[in-house]
Amino acid sequence: MKFILSRTDDIRIHSKKWVLGYGLLFWLVSRIVAMLLIIGCVAIYNTCGIDPESQTSFIGNPETAKKIGSSIYVLITVSLAAPLLEECIFRLGLSFRRWQVALAASSIPAYILWQHLYSISMIYVTICVFAIITLFSAIYFLTTDSFWDSQKKKYYKPSIYGSAIAFGLLHLIAFSNYDYTLIPYMLCVISVPFFGGCAITYYRVNLGFWWGVGLHIFNNIPAIVVMLSI
Repeated sequence: MKFILSRTDDIRIHSKKWVLGYGLLFWLVSRIVAMLLIIGCVAIYNTCGIDPESQTSFIGNPETAKKIGSSIYVLITVSLAAPLLEECIFRLGLSFRRWQVALAASSIPAYILWQHLYSISMIYVTICVFAIITLFSAIYFLTTDSFWDSQKKKYYKPSIYGSAIAFGLLHLIAFSNYDYTLIPYMLCVISVPFFGGCAITYYRVNLGFWWGVGLHIFNNIPAIVVMLSI
């Protein structure tokens, strides 16, 4: 049986409803497995007198995230800004269309700008805006459609796996403290976005970009609900 990231042509074989159902089923099962891994890992650390949750200060924790800015800013980030920008960065370019690759690359400084919106100077804003324009222009005007078509033939499958792995690893920056003894715990935690990213990628390559954005927003709903209840 193929892993979900290898099922890039399911839409040609199955109906749209089947693809939607398969993606949701994978998301649900993988989320349960990942949460059980985290619970088991925390239990093992606790038997050794270690509290990995407090020692790592994971910003992805809704209670911790709410302390980094206003409630409205955090909610907009989790529910809209992060899903849209992260999908642009990690999955928009999987089409290998020139303008989409250019937009994906230029979304990186845009994401950095948004993440530091509360603590940046005008110089920093200017640098980020310049980087956005430069990256988009360089890729769009200095490359050709035929170039990206040739890259797709060579790197389509590796890019799909690479984007999912990179998306999971990105969430390591959400830890405020790092200790090699806590690596197993941190890997268990980022297994949640990794498997979620696999399901999102499945939607993106089979159904289109906005389906991936929709699933990403759905993926963040539990965190949004917790934030609203705090």
